[in-house]
Amino acid sequence: MDMNILDYLDKNSILVGLKQKTKKKILATILEHLVAKKKISKDTEKEILKNLLQRENMGSTAIGGHIALPHARITSVKSIVICFVVSKEGVEFDSLDQEPVNIIALLLSNQKEAGLHLKMLAFLARMLRDKYFVQQLKNATGSEDVLALISKQQQIIR
Repeated sequence: MDMNILDYLDKNSILVGLKQKTKKKILATILEHLVAKKKISKDTEKEILKNLLQRENMGSTAIGGHIALPHARITSVKSIVICFVVSKEGVEFDSLDQEPVNIIALLLSNQKEAGLHLKMLAFLARMLRDKYFVQQLKNATGSEDVLALISKQQQIIR
């Protein structure tokens, strides 16, 4: 599977050092950032947040190991949007292992992109299963840093 995450990710889709403590606040902040960076349109922001929170209510997307993969497929999202978030203090995300989440990889895609959406989700999960990589992300000082780490990690797991 030759997937390049960097086709969908640039430094404008990376947030380092977010201080929000709750799932809802951090997701809202991520979406505000994506609107500001023109990754999603302002008028879809509320709908996307609602969708993400509904998904979380079905079961937390925090998969353990300090990782969460919130995701939604929404008609109004034109193409795949990925956003990486690093929170040094950690966010309460109802994680299966009860641990706070430090790395959030948010994935948004169009309803029609079911196959690609699932592939990308699996790819992100595989990438973030590496505890050493997660530790490096946690210590990243900025978005350039995170981008370089992701680029390197992608080469390793391909």
